[in-house]
Amino acid sequence: MGAAGEHPRLALAINSDGLLLVQDSVGAWLIQGSADRLVYPAGDRPVWLLPLLERTPTAVRTSLSHVPLAETPLPSLVRFALTAWGEHWPALALGWLESGWPIRDVLDVLAEMKDSRQLSQPLRRRTLCLWRRST
Repeated sequence: MGAAGEHPRLALAINSDGLLLVQDSVGAWLIQGSADRLVYPAGDRPVWLLPLLERTPTAVRTSLSHVPLAETPLPSLVRFALTAWGEHWPALALGWLESGWPIRDVLDVLAEMKDSRQLSQPLRRRTLCLWRRST
């Protein structure tokens, strides 16, 4: 949790319930709770960031344009979503990749997904197409 007296700056609303992604004065990414206003390290709660995938990557990236992509929690979010339960979050993450999001860092995940019998055929096919384009 954030230290008392720190004033994180608003970076991005995660959802319509008041959950916020903020960056503190030293550059650490935090998630600020809507009810308790406490802050938690974003890396510890990637599931809380999943609603960001319901927006376009361009819209999310524009909101965080003041920092290099690699220094945001977004690459980790996409990786996490690709391995999430069900098909909703992996499908949204694949949508980000299909729209031009960097694939290089998730090729290992795509290689596993394309052969996974736990995923539907349409999802495996999308994954295979992305994997082939990038290898």
